[in-house]
Amino acid sequence: MMSDASPLICICIPTYNAERTIQEMLASVVNQSYSNMIIHVVDNASTDRTLAHVAMFDDPRISIYRNEINIGAEGNFNRCIQLARGKYTAIYHADDVYEPHMVGRQVAFLEANPEAGAVFTEASLIDESGKVIGDIHLPRGMASVDHLYDFMDILKAVLKHSNFLICPSTMVRTEVYQQEIKHWMGEMFESSADLDVWFRILQRHPIGILIEPSMRYRISERQWSARVRLGIARADFFIVMDYYLARDDVRAMLTTADLRNYASLERTDRAMRASNLFLLDRREEASVLCLGALSRDALWAATQSRRGFLTLLLAGYLKICLALGLTAIGKAILRKVKFTSHK
Repeated sequence: MMSDASPLICICIPTYNAERTIQEMLASVVNQSYSNMIIHVVDNASTDRTLAHVAMFDDPRISIYRNEINIGAEGNFNRCIQLARGKYTAIYHADDVYEPHMVGRQVAFLEANPEAGAVFTEASLIDESGKVIGDIHLPRGMASVDHLYDFMDILKAVLKHSNFLICPSTMVRTEVYQQEIKHWMGEMFESSADLDVWFRILQRHPIGILIEPSMRYRISERQWSARVRLGIARADFFIVMDYYLARDDVRAMLTTADLRNYASLERTDRAMRASNLFLLDRREEASVLCLGALSRDALWAATQSRRGFLTLLLAGYLKICLALGLTAIGKAILRKVKFTSHK
């Protein structure tokens, strides 16, 4: 039974043309086992029936805020921060699904760990139809007894594994969002502005990561993130990392192994971009990105992690296809692999 002293939680849901998923998503929020919450649906000038679906919920905790014009994804996240009320705030995605215990367990963690600025969870991955296709979990070897991690813990892990912190799994102290973060810097960091927010929180507070999949994160070809995965430009992730690695205080924390791990991530990014260029028949550009794919460092990385091995495999495959002119069959096989692996 919930105590009368249970803190008020604000769940913010930025929406834009989410009519296909908003009902399932919102049902997973209103049916949380933790009930002392307010729910702000912050609509970014949707042109479909998103708000009509929201209006079907007869729940006094739900309020709708509609932007007259589309202010962009990060702008809408900033509005969520401004509208937040209560002790803790979570900004959920309109196409994901949240397990019934998620809010309650995150609140319990933050209440028990007042030093923590935020808490994250692991997630299951689902496709457009809701079928589970994988998961996102804490990197192996990172688990701690108290589930708390500081800036150095997360920075070094991100340099090795890329960004594993799941944006819509996050619950943040409202005062941290409003007094310290204030806004997402999408103008600087584009689609990876969330990682900068987590780093900014970590510079003042440890964060918690709960070791269980408490949400279902949807992978859809309609998402912005899907278009990023198919892009040919350097990933926005590296804009954030280069910004922090340029700081003397951050560089002083790092070892040669940390920088080697980061170089391995860059090779993976180049291989992924090269594969997309190959699919676009931009063979020369793909070939340039594959330079160094069989270097000593690349071979070393292949022995250290699955990511390094798959990067070497992909780059080697592309070099063979390019050298032998195996364009048609090479593209067919690559498309099939990308489709089945959601890469």
